[in-house]
Amino acid sequence: MNVIAAINGQVTSEVAALYSLHFARIQGLPLILLHVANPDDSIAAVEKSMANIERAAAEYDIVPERIILEGPPAETVKRYLSENKSEILFCSTRYRQRKKFFNLAFSEKLRSMSLPADLAEVRVVHVHSTLSTERIVLPIKQDRMSVEKFTFFASMVSAYKAVAEIYSVTVTSKKRRASLDLGDTKRILQKIDDRLSHYIHLAKLMDIPLRLKHAIAINEIDQVLHHLSHNDFQLMVIGGERLSAYSSFTKPKPIERLQRCTPVNTIAFYLRGKAR
Repeated sequence: MNVIAAINGQVTSEVAALYSLHFARIQGLPLILLHVANPDDSIAAVEKSMANIERAAAEYDIVPERIILEGPPAETVKRYLSENKSEILFCSTRYRQRKKFFNLAFSEKLRSMSLPADLAEVRVVHVHSTLSTERIVLPIKQDRMSVEKFTFFASMVSAYKAVAEIYSVTVTSKKRRASLDLGDTKRILQKIDDRLSHYIHLAKLMDIPLRLKHAIAINEIDQVLHHLSHNDFQLMVIGGERLSAYSSFTKPKPIERLQRCTPVNTIAFYLRGKAR
């Protein structure tokens, strides 16, 4: 199994590759620096980025492998993943003011595909955050946590020896929130604590300093952004859902707003499988 970093010569893809390096290091997996030849990319910039990642990897006695392919970028990457057993693909993403239906970005195409590997889509806000990542947060809705998402989160926390936080947001209406008394609130939060307790115990076994925080809010994304603005996190991990290319044009997805407005570097983790 390999860890793949998609390189296009831009600084954002280099930052995403640095995250992939630390994931590969903590998992003990080979790292592959993958580029699909594209007339819009500078091969000199791509080679420079690869060299920078190789220098960073040398500090951990890791020797990444360079792979350069030709063909339609997203389809070529999918074919490579199908032919070579891979654990996860890291790629950077950027947000445009207006989406173009017939010209989806590379990361958008990957997100809408059925890939045989997990996808880590990195939204870069601060280029130098990879040098010193001390606090990492994972926001979730109530107690919605998959083993795969926690494993990825824990891997990044372990790689950076960071302090971890799971931020659980319970969404309710204005009327319902106004009627909650202290007893109701305690019961709601205790129920979430009970359902997430095994992750807390697992974190202790992994020697990960993890704390669980709660919020009851009317709007989940507003609450998460408020929490980020009042705390000093260097990285946020969020769970994504693979969707068809058409679905993103029918209704805006909360995760897209969160990634667009986030004040910290964010990795959206998409579990391998079919898009719908």
